[in-house]
Amino acid sequence: MADTQTRRTATDLQSPDSTSTALAPRQRAVPLFGRSRNQVHTQSGSRQPGRGSRLTSFWKALIVTSFVINAILLVVVLLLVGFIIQWRQQIASTAVLGQGFATDNVAELRSIVAGLQGATIRTTIPLDQPLPLKGAGVIVPVDQQTTVTLVEPVPLQLSGADIDLGNGNRLRANNIRLTLPAGTPLRIALKMDIPLDEVTIPVRLNVPVEIPLRDTELGPQFERLGWLVDRLVGPLAPVLGLDPIPPAPPAPRYQPSQQP
Repeated sequence: MADTQTRRTATDLQSPDSTSTALAPRQRAVPLFGRSRNQVHTQSGSRQPGRGSRLTSFWKALIVTSFVINAILLVVVLLLVGFIIQWRQQIASTAVLGQGFATDNVAELRSIVAGLQGATIRTTIPLDQPLPLKGAGVIVPVDQQTTVTLVEPVPLQLSGADIDLGNGNRLRANNIRLTLPAGTPLRIALKMDIPLDEVTIPVRLNVPVEIPLRDTELGPQFERLGWLVDRLVGPLAPVLGLDPIPPAPPAPRYQPSQQP
């Protein structure tokens, strides 16, 4: 009996089919959750395609695109460097001319704004217009003595006249008629009020006008324009070679209008 058991053991060790048959139930008993993914793929004999292959293609395309873009940018940078090296003198002269142009125009703009702030309107306004006084209630009082000259003979009739005939001879008449010849000067006293309701005065004159803009409604606007120019040019004054510009008041905050 010992020989029989020894032969069965040797036969079992030499036969692979019997070993796999004996181990098959034990392999089926192992749960699927305890195995790794590689073991599952190995035992199934086939590997299913996963997301890794698609991500690999995407990253390859991304790397190639990045390489192409970097190569294009490198070529552009090299071309720009070569252009700057070749035309450096012209670029430097153009920069100097541009700086001078900007400096001259900025200085001219600030001078114009300062001139507007201190400007004065001087002109002559011609007036040629009738001025009616009707309904204005204009009355001219007259109280003075003057001498008038008769332009034609004036008859006079006097009562109780005292006539000096000269040489001490005097004549007193109760009723006498006289005629004053033309050209006789008479000194008279005028005392009256003259209404001018029916008078129209023709106005023809040149009126000189001198108006400082600082005292008009444009004065504050020109001042704000000067502050705006100073705020815009102030940071660029050292670059343009201008004198330091004093700081201007900050700009008011813009508030959009609310439409109903």
